[in-house]
Amino acid sequence: MKHFNRKIKGALLILFVCLIAFIGFSKAGILFSDSGKDVITVSTTKKTFDPNNYVASVIAVTKNKEVTTTSATTQTESTTTVTTTTTMPTTTTTKSSWTGDVLSKSKGVVNGPSGRETYYNLNMTSVINSMRRAGYSEAEYPYWVREDGVKMLGNYVMVAANYNIRPKGSIIESSLGAAIVCDTGGFVKHHPTQIDVAVTWR
Repeated sequence: MKHFNRKIKGALLILFVCLIAFIGFSKAGILFSDSGKDVITVSTTKKTFDPNNYVASVIAVTKNKEVTTTSATTQTESTTTVTTTTTMPTTTTTKSSWTGDVLSKSKGVVNGPSGRETYYNLNMTSVINSMRRAGYSEAEYPYWVREDGVKMLGNYVMVAANYNIRPKGSIIESSLGAAIVCDTGGFVKHHPTQIDVAVTWR
């Protein structure tokens, strides 16, 4: 009889321990892992655990995924072409209506529309500087040489003449076109009406 009582007490003790374990189990919830990837926490919605009517709610499922974004930057090289245009002075010559002989290197001397014509080839630096001081600017009267070798000041043939008859800056006619008096010379003593045309002929 005593032995039977001890078995009953032991069984009741085990049952009591199991009951306490079930109560603690139902309050604490269940923590488990799904293949080591996702962590899921489950807790019961009842104070007592009923295996036949078990209700559980999933509190949180956290998944960490690495997303790699590749960004490509395209750089476009642009080439800028800069064109520099240099504007040269525009010069024209006045066509002469003269129909007589035209002064040339081979002829040397002709009778032109303004009288006797000869030619000379000297350095014109001092003559040009003198004209600049007289108000004939580089912009309006550039110095240049025509294709036929005639020296020009702006649109006019450069000639030497008698200042007493044709002052500096006078515009006269020559066999080579409209001319401007820029210079004078010793020839005026013997030929007062003569003009001497500045050229590059040798």
